Amino acid sequence: MERFCIDVIAATPNPQQVVWAAMHQDYSEHYVWDSRDRWPPEERSGELIVKHLLAGERGHYGCLEHPQITFNVGYFPHSMMQQVRTHRVGVSFDVQCLAADTEITFVNDNGETSKELRTTIGELYERWTNGKKNIPQKSILGINEKPSIDYQCEGKNRICKMHLRVLNENNGLFETGHIKDVIFSGIQPVYRVTLADRKTLDCTVNHRLFTSAGWQTMGDAVGLITSTDGCVVKLTKPCSVMCNGMAVASNTESSQWQSQRQSAGTNIKAHPVKVTKVEYLGKHKTYDLEVDGQWHNFVANGMVVHNSFRYTGQRIINVAQGKQDIEEVFYLRPVGNYTNRQGKRYFYSEAQRSEDIKWCLEACKRYQQRIEEGLSEEHARGLIPFDARQNFVLSCNMRSLMHLLDLRWKKDAQLEAQKFCELLYLHFEKWSPAVAKWYKENRAKKAKLSP
Repeated sequence: MERFCIDVIAATPNPQQVVWAAMHQDYSEHYVWDSRDRWPPEERSGELIVKHLLAGERGHYGCLEHPQITFNVGYFPHSMMQQVRTHRVGVSFDVQCLAADTEITFVNDNGETSKELRTTIGELYERWTNGKKNIPQKSILGINEKPSIDYQCEGKNRICKMHLRVLNENNGLFETGHIKDVIFSGIQPVYRVTLADRKTLDCTVNHRLFTSAGWQTMGDAVGLITSTDGCVVKLTKPCSVMCNGMAVASNTESSQWQSQRQSAGTNIKAHPVKVTKVEYLGKHKTYDLEVDGQWHNFVANGMVVHNSFRYTGQRIINVAQGKQDIEEVFYLRPVGNYTNRQGKRYFYSEAQRSEDIKWCLEACKRYQQRIEEGLSEEHARGLIPFDARQNFVLSCNMRSLMHLLDLRWKKDAQLEAQKFCELLYLHFEKWSPAVAKWYKENRAKKAKLSP
């Protein structure tokens, strides 16, 4: 369990003050914002929440749903993630993706863009899966005397060679990368993000954007609050998205800007543009890219967005070849005494653990063999042990966070799930100390469900 880790990616600032405002707006006839100079500070807000809402379980707990927090969770076993996902309420593990008409930025050998290089992610997916469609010629008739339309089979190979614009996240300058995969992500709710310079991007609420504050999901970046039907109620946070920038001469410092036409020897630096509006568009087909190389991002409609990752099983092959530590890829419990849910006590010995490690290694070798024989990753991974380590992003609000802790911090929960909750609670305590303290004293490990 020593490898387990949880980090906070993004969180609503002053969460207890947000809950306090929601409590008062529920019962106040006047607009609470007008008296904001008289709002209690964050610490005092927490005390008032406990006194007037949580203590004695007064009122409804909808006010706790406004503050949002997103965690990056690492190296937990797959079985634990399956437990966490079960009976969850208001906890998101969704994939990120973009609408079909999103324009992807490609450049030529000199780093220049042109109309000929413009294409949408929907068109890319069509070419990736079917090849580039030929233009029908009236002089060549096909079936039923209609113009013949066929596909060029080199579509995928050609796309892989195209220069994709990506951002060097260390210095803020654009470089080039290559596409590794084009992914259809299904039909999902899509929102349109509009910037001050009139750029727009149609994406899911959890697609990650590169903002002036770093990587954030779209919903977290703007503090998006929606109604039950998905429509936008309001944006609660200011946000600026990093976009295509002005040309900067390569022989100048990055802070010395020169407005000039991009040419060879010229760098392009990203710059922030403010989000002015977000609107719900309904459910649409969505897509994403996987980018090869060091920088896993690309430019969509002029904005820097994060790419998706597709399972490849390379870490399994690395274990088989001795290139990666087996316990970095698979989780096995430490040697020691354990108790199951039926009360049976047992000892997991060093000899048993060594045998299990050997079994994991043999499974990796069999996986590598099947891949070399041509099986797909989805087929071959059925051979590997269930408890491969899993990394994932988890988003929730304050109320659903307590619900998750209620479910998985109880004494008979899976040990790894209990450890997961312990690490979650440490971040909960830093983020919202008064509410977290009340939770620990009144609900923690008691198998209650937050109302």
